[in-house]
Amino acid sequence: MKSIRIIPTLAMTVLAVAVLAGCGEKKTDAPQAAAAPAATDKVVIGVYGGDWEKNIRAAGLEQYAKDNNINVEIVPGADAEWLAKLRAANGNNPAFDVVVFQPDSVQRAAAANLLEPLEARNIPNLDKLYGTVQEKFVRDGKTYAAAFSLGQLGLAYRTDLVKTPPTSWLDLWKPEYKGHVAVSSPAYAAGLQFFAGLTHALGGELKDDAAVEKTFAKLAELKQNAVAFPDSPGAIQTLLERGDAWVVPYWDGRVFALQKSGLKVGFAYPTDGPVVGAANWVIARGAPNLANAYKLVDFLSGAQVQKAFSDKSLYGMTNRDVQYDEELKTKVQVGEEAYKKLIWIDYETATPKVADWTNRWAQALGGGK
Repeated sequence: MKSIRIIPTLAMTVLAVAVLAGCGEKKTDAPQAAAAPAATDKVVIGVYGGDWEKNIRAAGLEQYAKDNNINVEIVPGADAEWLAKLRAANGNNPAFDVVVFQPDSVQRAAAANLLEPLEARNIPNLDKLYGTVQEKFVRDGKTYAAAFSLGQLGLAYRTDLVKTPPTSWLDLWKPEYKGHVAVSSPAYAAGLQFFAGLTHALGGELKDDAAVEKTFAKLAELKQNAVAFPDSPGAIQTLLERGDAWVVPYWDGRVFALQKSGLKVGFAYPTDGPVVGAANWVIARGAPNLANAYKLVDFLSGAQVQKAFSDKSLYGMTNRDVQYDEELKTKVQVGEEAYKKLIWIDYETATPKVADWTNRWAQALGGGK
């Protein structure tokens, strides 16, 4: 780590007086350069726990700390906890420098002025990220997140039990799937994304009340096909393993992992649009280790790190230069054209209505919340 030269306070005072005396009252219109962030020897990053933490560590986070002779403090957690702490700090010495947020958290944190705007002059790899994804994190002309991995919600299905693989969200209503469709409620991330995907497939948007009514009417017709209402990845996996559910909305990377484990399961990206669930890096406003936060987000936005993370998570990434594993490349849909088809949830509309939608969903399908 480079040493930092500190000028004694007295010398600083004498120097300041000398400068003032020499300048007198002379004014200048020259623009003042923004002060560079102070140098520190650490950076604090919040990441999801479990396999996500293992994967991001192995993808290069620990090696980054060694190579740069810096203390990278890794704190596992989740969006709600981090967002609450950022709100409490309100830009004054927050507990984290960098955190990974889902799109809804990015939206809320940016609206509350809790995030540092990101620029390519501080994070050069921003220019390597797909524009169709990055534009989703622009607010008032400023970018507030560096997109990282993209989970795409589509249709998982048992290849040995389904004669006709699904291709559209509306295929869940097929008579041949009767009694073997599992769908989650809007209270669970996959359920809310499915709700958005179905609304889109029916030609509407979540902000349109008439379109939402149409979605609930359609859901009521799914009752005879529905067998279960899972609210976690574990529940979905169990339903697929047992063969109770033949078709279920699920994320591509998790389905590819089940394939590697030997389960006879396929994945379809709906022709009417998969729904995105993205993991994105943000920097807290007032981050105490801002200079290191910029460097770390730039590192995490690089193709090498993203490729290493993709190899383990089996998700598509956001850097255009990522070279995917040969097997994964035949399965995952990535690239500007593929990402243009993604359905993004309007969380400013959806979040306040999730509780009501969950109750109405239960009434329509007769399932639990």
